[in-house]
Amino acid sequence: MPLPDELPPLHVAVVQADRGMTEARLADGDVDAARDLYVQAMLALRAHPIWEQARTAAEPCYAQTWQASLDRAKRQLDGQAAAA
Repeated sequence: MPLPDELPPLHVAVVQADRGMTEARLADGDVDAARDLYVQAMLALRAHPIWEQARTAAEPCYAQTWQASLDRAKRQLDGQAAAA
């Protein structure tokens, strides 16, 4: 299933928020605020209609779509970090 163009930014936000929770925990920062950002980002990602489409297509399709989206988000973030 091809990934729609609007999906990667949603998944990037989730990965960034997840990393933000880890950074907050390690720095004895505000983990609750970081978790709130993560939950908001995850809810926005999960609200995208591709997940329902993938769920109805077949179980492996859902997992493969999720993994492809996650991998693309991580590549994008890692590429930004390397360019900085």
